[in-house]
Amino acid sequence: MKKKDLREIPIPKADIKQIREIAVKGKEIRGVIVTQKKKADEQETLVLNVYQVSGKNRKDISLLFRVFCQKDDYTTLEVDNSKWRTGALLYLVCRDIGWCEYWWNYSQLEFISDKDAKQAESTLRKWTNNNEEYKERAAFAVLDRYQNHIKHIRLMKKHKKETDVIDAEMDKFGELPDDYQTFIEESVFKDENYIFYNTKRKRAFCTSCKHTFILEDKKLRHETIGIMNSRDEVRHNRTVCCPYCNKFLMAKSEGMSRQSLVSVQWSVLVQAHNEEILTRYFCHIKDFRINFHNPKITTSEDYRTVHKAESVKDYMWAHYKTTGDMRWCYYRDRGSSWYPLAETIAPRSVVAYNTNLQEVVAGTCMKYSVPDIFIKNVANDNRHFNSPWLIDNYFNSYRQYPFIEQLLKVGFYKMVQEFLEDHRMRNTDLNGGCNSILGTLGINKYQFNMLRKVGNPSLRDLEILRYKPDLKWDEFSELRYVHDDGYGCMYKKFIDLMQHTTLYKLLKYISKQKISHTQDYFDYTGWLEEMDYDMKNEFNLFPKNFEKAHDEMSKQYMKFKDKQAREETKRFNRMLKKMKNKTVEVEAMKLDIQGLFIRLPNRLEELKAEGEALHHCVGTYMEKVRKGETMIFFIRQKEAPEKPYYTLEWHGRVIQCRGFRNCDMTPEVKAFVEIFQEKMTEHENKPKKQRKAG
Repeated sequence: MKKKDLREIPIPKADIKQIREIAVKGKEIRGVIVTQKKKADEQETLVLNVYQVSGKNRKDISLLFRVFCQKDDYTTLEVDNSKWRTGALLYLVCRDIGWCEYWWNYSQLEFISDKDAKQAESTLRKWTNNNEEYKERAAFAVLDRYQNHIKHIRLMKKHKKETDVIDAEMDKFGELPDDYQTFIEESVFKDENYIFYNTKRKRAFCTSCKHTFILEDKKLRHETIGIMNSRDEVRHNRTVCCPYCNKFLMAKSEGMSRQSLVSVQWSVLVQAHNEEILTRYFCHIKDFRINFHNPKITTSEDYRTVHKAESVKDYMWAHYKTTGDMRWCYYRDRGSSWYPLAETIAPRSVVAYNTNLQEVVAGTCMKYSVPDIFIKNVANDNRHFNSPWLIDNYFNSYRQYPFIEQLLKVGFYKMVQEFLEDHRMRNTDLNGGCNSILGTLGINKYQFNMLRKVGNPSLRDLEILRYKPDLKWDEFSELRYVHDDGYGCMYKKFIDLMQHTTLYKLLKYISKQKISHTQDYFDYTGWLEEMDYDMKNEFNLFPKNFEKAHDEMSKQYMKFKDKQAREETKRFNRMLKKMKNKTVEVEAMKLDIQGLFIRLPNRLEELKAEGEALHHCVGTYMEKVRKGETMIFFIRQKEAPEKPYYTLEWHGRVIQCRGFRNCDMTPEVKAFVEIFQEKMTEHENKPKKQRKAG
């Protein structure tokens, strides 16, 4: 539909008096429709002009919508804002004074005349081949059917664009391997078997090896081969060893209910398609309830994933949106609740068909991912990576962090595990763009050999070597086992002190003094360093009584900080006084507009009090002001000159001006600040007076 042509269709002259009479006559009527039949875009077009009647006396009449209907499509122009709407008339908003809502039903609408209603009805019936009989308000019923039909066609076209893309991806999935059914029976359900027995018939049957046994004195004996189990007594729900296959299976009496004997297992199959990797997840159900001699096994494929070099896409077999059709769809999270999803809906564990994944991924985008090494050496711990989506997760991780391949090939499995398992370890700077393992780890060959000597090093081992590249093997071996004591990177504190002494002396002293919290010792040495003690002097570094020395140094450090703070305050106040003297003659500092004036702080305490009163962080700007990086001004009201009002930061221009809890400026304050900035800029741009030579 060409909207330009539709706009050019003239608006018909409406009989306002007739519209008002219809609205008054029908108390619930809020809209009256006037129809037109025109040619637009070389197509027959039916126009429904919807006039809204509102106001206390139903006197306010306005053209609200123009609904343009053609055989294959419709659209609606909202007249007051000239916007196009795609919704059906029922779901367009009607407006009244002070409120708005949808029409919801056609009882609030009426055609201006029977002629208009019949014109709309006959046209829409012709387009939709609708010959149904309606008892009343047939024009609205046909309109509703027409618009719903068009909406359905639109939705199908929209869905088809998406489903065509999905179907093209699903065509990549081929047939299952010939031995997949055997794999299901022998591997997937290898532990899902029973020994069924019948006491009256003195017979027993093993679902694993499919052999029948004679039951003698509750013992199992093979009926043709001279083997038996004389140790285990066959009883219901008791574990018994099968004499033939030697598997320990649960015994079940044929006379007992078998309603619970339904096993659910999942399997995963990895296949290659050109350079892409396909993973497929199958749900298998083994049902012993009807015929335990030949239990029924049903299989359904529920999830698929397509791995490409740059991206991945997940799919699931489910209802497609609101259509109700079961088909392959884009994966959507089924959500979480207090209870886990049923095992037939989502896997809790899977059995992998592929025993050699490296052979499968050869020639694909994952050809260097070495998945078999990862599964064998990293994912073999049940405490980690126990997700049923393990293979997909690994491929996704490899795509994002391709250097994993290098770590796996050199045997640094713990690094890979820590990197993938703990998101905090992702902060470790590993250069994935390097082709060599040394470049990836950011170390030299000597350091790499030390890691190889460890065997299976951790990321912490790598960080130790990076922090001090010239570590010797003995030092590195000791630092590896330094306990962090609740603090991160305790090894850094040891290394920092090694510039004053040796690691051996540090460890020996801490052990000899029985210092339970190593951080206490580093607090002590930090105080020494800050107060400029001689760190090479072992008398300072290793006092005979650490506990006593720690307490005494703590008191001394507090006095030092108090003295430092007092001196800092004096320096800051002198600097403020100097700044104040420089700005005495500045015109900007003499502003008095609408009861507002501006001044500099008099002392440090005022800066802190300003921040506490207005609940912002100006108190922390002391160091920046002292270094000349910024200036702080106080904006005050003349009626309350000592009460904090607004705080302004200046550095060649107004950086910010904040009030209580960082609120923005009022219009009065904003005008004042603009004048202040103008005056300050004029002052700073004035040429400086040159001192005459004596």
